Amino acid sequence: MDETDLFENLIPLRIALLGQSMVGKSALTYRFIKNKFPDEFDATIEDSYSFPVEINGFQCHLEILDTAGQDDYQTMIDTWINNADGFMLVYSIDNKESFESVKLRYERIIRIKDDEKYAILIVGNKCDLEEKRKVSKEEVETYCESINAKFLETSALKSINVRESFLYLSHCLLEFFSNEKAIIKPVEKRKKCCYCCNF
Repeated sequence: MDETDLFENLIPLRIALLGQSMVGKSALTYRFIKNKFPDEFDATIEDSYSFPVEINGFQCHLEILDTAGQDDYQTMIDTWINNADGFMLVYSIDNKESFESVKLRYERIIRIKDDEKYAILIVGNKCDLEEKRKVSKEEVETYCESINAKFLETSALKSINVRESFLYLSHCLLEFFSNEKAIIKPVEKRKKCCYCCNF
């Protein structure tokens, strides 16, 4: 059985991690998939992971796209956004500029997705570096309220809220498809919505 046959009848859940370089996108992905912290770091251009999972009794095909944060690859962001339905916008709590970059990426998502439905989660990574914090929780909470998005602080190093972040977006996307009765195949067109589910 090839991969096409394996995923044919599964609900597709497509998640992309977006954010500046070195905020920990790859570490979060590695922690979620392997339950380990990576020993080495190489600058990511584009890594994708695809595997079947069961969520709330539904058989799903989870696709995770770990993207580059370097300026050299900014022209690829449009493609990454078009290919995903759920977005984890990642900044580091010790880097104010990385949070401002999250805002720019969000604006790009709402422009590109246009009339489609999508889910957003704002993630403040490296919460184990509290003594070096440059971005306050209050500032992020205020921003998230303004765009109707959920916010979590994570630590890939300490395994804090990593699984919860990926499962939150997975539940949101599963709810989209369930509500629209797309239990076997993805819908062709979905209405615009930046959605915050009650997970």
